[in-house]
Amino acid sequence: MQVKFGYLVGAAGKTIAAVGITAALTLGAFGSGLLLPSSAYAQATPSQAQIEQLRALPREQQEQLARQFGVDTEALQYLGQDERDTQEPVPDDEPVTQDRSTQQGQARGTLLPNEVEAQFDSLESKLEHFGYDMFAGEPSTFAPVTGTPVPSSYIIGIGDMVRVQLFGQRTVYHYLAVNREGYLIIPDVGQVQVAGLTYSSMQELIKHTVEERTIGQQVAVSMGATRSIQVYIVGESHKPGAYTVSSFATVSQALHVSGGFSDIASLRDVQLVRGGEVVTNFDLYDLLIKGDSSADRILQNGDVIFIPPRGNTVAVEGEVNRPAIYEIKGDETFADLLEFAGGAKPDAYMGDVTVRRVSEGRRSVRNLDLSDESTLQADVQGGDHIVLRTTPETVDDAVMLVGAVNRPGRYEWQPGMRISDMLKSSRHDLLEYADLSYGLVVREEGTRRRLQVWQFDVANAIEGKAEDDLELNERDYVLIFSRYQTEEEERQNISDLSLTQDERRRAERRRSLDAYRQAYIEGMTQVNATVNTESSNGGEVPIRELFGTPDDDDAISPEELAEYSRDRMLEPLMQRLQRQRTERGNTPFVYVAGEVNHPGVYPLVQNATARRLVAAAGGLRDSAYLQRAEITRINLDAGEAETEYKAFDLMDVILGNRDIELQGRDRLNVLSIPEWQNTYEVTLRGEVRFPGTYAIRRGEDLSALIERAGGFTDFAFLEGAVFTREELREQERRRMTMLAEELQREIASNSITGTGGSNQSYDQMRTLLADLMSVEPVGRLIVDLPRILNGQSQAGDIQLKDGDVLHVPSRMDSISIMGEVQMATSYRFDRDLTVTDYINMSGGTKQKADTDRIYVVRANGALEPHRQRRGWFSTSGSAQLRPGDAIVVPLDTTYTENLELWSQVTGIIYNSAVALAAINGI
Repeated sequence: MQVKFGYLVGAAGKTIAAVGITAALTLGAFGSGLLLPSSAYAQATPSQAQIEQLRALPREQQEQLARQFGVDTEALQYLGQDERDTQEPVPDDEPVTQDRSTQQGQARGTLLPNEVEAQFDSLESKLEHFGYDMFAGEPSTFAPVTGTPVPSSYIIGIGDMVRVQLFGQRTVYHYLAVNREGYLIIPDVGQVQVAGLTYSSMQELIKHTVEERTIGQQVAVSMGATRSIQVYIVGESHKPGAYTVSSFATVSQALHVSGGFSDIASLRDVQLVRGGEVVTNFDLYDLLIKGDSSADRILQNGDVIFIPPRGNTVAVEGEVNRPAIYEIKGDETFADLLEFAGGAKPDAYMGDVTVRRVSEGRRSVRNLDLSDESTLQADVQGGDHIVLRTTPETVDDAVMLVGAVNRPGRYEWQPGMRISDMLKSSRHDLLEYADLSYGLVVREEGTRRRLQVWQFDVANAIEGKAEDDLELNERDYVLIFSRYQTEEEERQNISDLSLTQDERRRAERRRSLDAYRQAYIEGMTQVNATVNTESSNGGEVPIRELFGTPDDDDAISPEELAEYSRDRMLEPLMQRLQRQRTERGNTPFVYVAGEVNHPGVYPLVQNATARRLVAAAGGLRDSAYLQRAEITRINLDAGEAETEYKAFDLMDVILGNRDIELQGRDRLNVLSIPEWQNTYEVTLRGEVRFPGTYAIRRGEDLSALIERAGGFTDFAFLEGAVFTREELREQERRRMTMLAEELQREIASNSITGTGGSNQSYDQMRTLLADLMSVEPVGRLIVDLPRILNGQSQAGDIQLKDGDVLHVPSRMDSISIMGEVQMATSYRFDRDLTVTDYINMSGGTKQKADTDRIYVVRANGALEPHRQRRGWFSTSGSAQLRPGDAIVVPLDTTYTENLELWSQVTGIIYNSAVALAAINGI
């Protein structure tokens, strides 16, 4: 059992001298009181378990241990009384660690003798003093350090144990102690004076003595247990006092045994005092930073380790490998400080290092260029706070290639570099869907970083043509666009090989595109592309409205845009340009409209011409009129705007015979060929000899198309033909939307005011309104096909439009009944039966039926009332039924609701249902 106790505190609260006691006891030695000296032990407050072990010894042995190690015997009765009430027992072999943060709160004052502490008050939360954690903490056990090799320079002293083994004529093993006179007494050999010798000298002396005093004997000498020595650690120690350590312990080991330093201790000037004189000054930075332990001397009995207060300190943070607060001494420089901090990180910007300094009662800030060797060798001052920042993300001596290319990213820039130096082959360097006619070079000029944009033909640049193979400046961005605006267009027009690009390359292109967007959208506070202009309302006007063209409701959503489309790649560039003005005071945008593939707003390039703007818009459509185009220009003169129109021959511009320079806010309008039309298509279905979709010329009539289709079959039911038109479908959809909005307002108004006489809940009315909106408009045009074909129609023939559809059903011999009858169904047509007969056959009308407004829907969609009014006070006559007709018994809207619009609602629903039923029956 090994026992050790440090600070002993009396029960009455008085402080007893701090001492260390180590006893190596064996169970067999308890009775005889034999003490075996320990080779090493660490200083710590004994645990409760260790105190109980000591108390278990007989009183005589306790007093014997106390007298041997200089402890007041009265202190033994107070040992551990304070801890027993507050601490849990800890096993002797379990490590015990203490948190230095709780101990530091009880340490003596943290105020430094200089102004450094005040300067670093705000810094303490994130920066710590360097090196203190190396020695923080306390030993976890009283066990001695065993198995440590003994250095050859170790000085033998009283109490050391030496193993001597004699072999030769006979083999004898001796475990001997150096006695108080400094002799080692070897049986059959004699005594040898070894005290004061080094370990290596002692080995040589014993071997020589054995050879002289014996015949045929050889000897092996090694160290056993070493003696313990007592040293004193004073000054700014975490726990100053007397410590018993191994006889070959060093200064750094003793500091660790004592738990390290106080909050204000110096690591740069730890002094070893021996006999009243300073033997060595140990700079722990040499050990911690350089690994140099040459000043870490072996201790001797009675040595004093003095730790002075900390001197001046300097804080280093930012882009260094080891940010912390460092102690300085002498004339140390910025280079020394960077070495303490582990050096600067690779991305540290050494050209502008901030130094906050306190001098003559004033705080100041200096910015130093530590890349300069002379500045790096300048002295630092106590209280300096040095901050190394990151090198800016901006890459100089490089150009950026972005867009529909195989290898996007930064390329090394060299003087005289041109586009063809990066793009050497359209097949290997560009993606399949890259636009070979339109590319941009974007660069920043001047301290205000005004943007300049240059346009070039990609294919011509690759071929090295001087006009388009532009010379590049460092930090230029080269943009290559896709030919398509949407991802759907790309999928439909390019091969699967181009769409299944390698994921690594796709990620690389995405990173370069993100870097480009970040570079040109930085500093912008507006998300939408708007500019500050003087308008009537004083607000911000969208870019398209600068040209009198409001945003298109049918514009492509951002989610549908292709990754390298014009709209997506130009967006960050346009946001930067929107705050700039040209020399003429105009916004640096131009607009192209009309018969081009990608009409819209484009940046005004430095080499802007009408031909280049057409190329930027993706070229001309087939419908473009080449003999004439027009530019609308606004000239500012004396603060007033004057509009000018410039007409020119577009063919001459395209062929390069002439060109027109553009200026900001110019609008190019490419006209359409007169009478040009896209292909019109009309569909014939049903009982037509040759049904299908037909291409027609503009203004063609229905009868002429039917003749082209070979007429009708013998089973055609011409009276029931259904003619639908897309234009009418959209009109019906808009009318239904307007009606729904009006109904919603009236329902809400009646619900709030309690008017309208409605017995239905608001939710029920909303459900009915939802039913109305769910009705799909048909877009049916009522036609009397037999009269049209016979030329008897007073309205004449039908002029066809794109998307028209004619349904000609087979002959029908049925009558349908729908609406408020007991059972809506269909019956075989009988000429002898009337409307009333068919209603009676269906069980009659329901209670909610409006019998005064029963009507017949003819097979061609025309409506006819069941009873025709003949005079003021009477009605007579009944609608004559024909095959394919439908009898409709409407709902009495006054039964449940007094809203005037409900009759219109029910009419729309019934009419739509009838039309759909007729079409589905074909």
